[in-house]
Formats: sequence, C-alpha cells, structure tokens
Amino acid sequence: MTRRIGFVSFALVLILLSTACIAKRVTVGQHSPGTSGSPGAAGPDSSGVTTGGPRPPCLRVRTQTSSKTPTEKLPPAIAKVADEVQQIRGLRFKHPVAAEAVSQTEIARLLNQGLDQGFPKDEAARTGQAWSTMGVIPVGTNLRKAVEDYNSSQVIGFYNTTDGRLVTLGGASLNPYERFALAHELTHALQDQNFDLGRVDQLDKTCQDERVEAFLSLEEGDAVETSLEWATQSFTSSEVDQFNQEQKDASSSSPLPASVPPFVRNLLVWPYDPGRSFVQALQARGGEQAVDQAFQQPPTSTEQILHPEKFPADRPITVNVPDFGPRLGSGWKDLEFEDVGEGWFRLMLELRIPAASADTAAAGWGGGQYRAWSNGEGQAAVVMDTVWDTQKDASEFVQAMDNWLGDQPGKVLAAVGDKVRVLFASKQETLSRLQAAVSG
Repeated sequence: MTRRIGFVSFALVLILLSTACIAKRVTVGQHSPGTSGSPGAAGPDSSGVTTGGPRPPCLRVRTQTSSKTPTEKLPPAIAKVADEVQQIRGLRFKHPVAAEAVSQTEIARLLNQGLDQGFPKDEAARTGQAWSTMGVIPVGTNLRKAVEDYNSSQVIGFYNTTDGRLVTLGGASLNPYERFALAHELTHALQDQNFDLGRVDQLDKTCQDERVEAFLSLEEGDAVETSLEWATQSFTSSEVDQFNQEQKDASSSSPLPASVPPFVRNLLVWPYDPGRSFVQALQARGGEQAVDQAFQQPPTSTEQILHPEKFPADRPITVNVPDFGPRLGSGWKDLEFEDVGEGWFRLMLELRIPAASADTAAAGWGGGQYRAWSNGEGQAAVVMDTVWDTQKDASEFVQAMDNWLGDQPGKVLAAVGDKVRVLFASKQETLSRLQAAVSG
C-alpha cells in the first residue's frame, strides 16, 4: 500500500467511517512462511526484478514538535466516555489525555497546518507526478490541495501521536454523533499510551510504506471495533435514531470535493473496514489479548490485513527497484519510491476493472515496489517490480495490468516465473527511453 499521505501522526475519524454498521449493531497462495526478504538475500534474474539489493534513497523530510505529557483535566462529558472506552477495550490510560471539542473549520486548520510537517508541498508534488504517470490520478492533480480539501470536509476528529492531543468535533455538549467520534479517538489515545503509536512515524520517515499501512489498519480497525462496541452499550434507542439522522446530515452537508480523486479518497478510507475485519479475526483467535499482541508485533503488509490467516508467519518479500536514472540519460533523477502491497494494487486495479477481478489479480502478492524518475522538465518514468506467490498469480496480474493500461504509455513485461515488471511513462517517447534503460 502507501503511507496515508500526510496523516501518519494523526489518527483520524472520518465522516464516512463505517457508520452504517452502527445502527445495525446498536439496534438490536502463500509464499514461504517467515520469509523476510532481507536486503542482499537475492538478486535479479531474467525478469530484472531484484529481491533484496540496495534500498532506493528515502527523500522524505519530517519535522515535528517534541512529545509532551498532557496535564489538562478532561471535561466531565469527555471523561465519562473515556472511562467507558477503557472498560470496553480492557486498557487503562497511563496519564491524562488532552482533549477538546472544536468546529469543523478548526479541525481542518489544525490538520492542514500539520501537513507542512507530514506531507510537505515538494513531496506532494513528487508523489503527484509519479501517481499521474502511473494513471491512478488525473494528470495535473494538485495532490496537496486534494488532501487539504479532504481535511476540510471529511475529517471530524484526530489524535496526534506527537503531542498526545485529541481533537474532535463538538461544542460545550456532545451529541451522539460527536460522542461516537470521541470514543474512536480515545481508543487511539489508549493505543498510544499502551503500545506507542509513534513507531508508525519512524516507519514513515524511512519510507516503509507497506508496513505503515498495515500498522494503520490495525490502529483503525481496533478503534472502529471498540467505538462500535461502545455505541452498542451506551446509546439508547432514541440516541440511535438521533445518531442516524446526524450521520445522514453530516454526509449530505459535506460531499467529497471534486478536487479529491477517487484513488486518493479510497486510500484514505481503506484502513477502516479491512482493519476492522482483521481485528475481528484476531479477537476470534484469542480475544483482546490477541489484539494487544498484534500491537506489540504489528502486521507487516496489507496482505496480512486482508488475509488474517497469513499473520504473522507470511511476511512480505523485499523488492528494491534498481536505479535506472543514469541509463535514462543526463538530468534524470530520483523522484520517489514506495513499497506497494495487495491493498494498493486492489485500489489501483479497481479504478478500471471490476472489483472482483481486481481482488483476484491482487491476491497472491508477495512483494512490490515502484520507483520513479524525472528529467526536471515535466517528464517522468516509473518502474514497478513485483513478486507473486505462484507463477499463476503472476500471470493473472500480467493479464489484469495489460487490460488496465489500455492505451496509456505503459507496458507490462512478460512474467518470468513469479516476477513481473511494469513500466509507466508520461509519454510514448519516454516509454521507449525507459524500455531501453531497463533492457540495457
């Protein structure tokens, strides 16, 4: 998958967060297990795909405020929800939580302010160029603005892992909708104080994106499941009706801005539902203790999130795309790279082919990464290398990607065993240059 574009330090609750589930609940092929793919474990074969090998340079710059322990006393309404969430989740707060209820405008302002540290404009521009070259977002998309617009309309609360601050929508008194958002964010505060969510920030700083997304899915899945259980126990029948109406009003009054491409929206909401299913599988396996153990030894791939039976033994294979910049020619430099997993491929493929076909093609993922270069004059080239559990899985991915590409400048190279390489370029001339570079 990919990092949650600028929100790694912010555990969010969204307007679109599985709220349809609340009323229902309240109203009544593997690769070798243990394979870590450590760098240097293997090299390229005739496919050119390198398992192991040197990691591309991580070009991210992260700045953040120092952590501090909040000392503010919670208002009674928030303190009540906090105590109830503790009881449901089976964890205790180790120190006070700084929590406040603010307006939607203030939430957007605080989040967008945080983007300067978590998703700087130059990084957003690089990512946007790589993604538009691959075709997952339209050419010309201002990715930073898309994220800012998303903040302004779809986020109703967050917990900041760098300073322990919890912010949620509301005023002096909280309605059921706002209390639900609060329960979700208080779960994140519990997670942080007991398991240190700041570990995700460290993964983000070193561009370990697939591990970031897997950890975030665990975080959000646990928060969704806990807040739903809290609502089940706390809401009266009249509050359920009120919640349903408030959720409906919030959704209709805050439509998704046109500036937010479907792929961006889908990436941002992805961790919630698959994450909840993953947590439910852990609970069925060993109760809340199994969930706690997962926080101590987190999942390492979205494949594990989508297929809980693969957790923890079936680990991803490390794939590192070689540096083709020098072969592309003078002036071609690294733009960015990302580790991409089964979840990312599902969302990518679903943009152009039926969801069932996309899920089938993405299943059997073993490891993947794309690496992008730019000539500084508006042209970009991308190589995406992947490893699959079986040759059949690789062949299915080749067929799906070939259909997906259509007439855009790109090419799926023939699978070599369980490995597949895909090329993308901003124009046909650049694709020819890239083909020559990878075959040279």
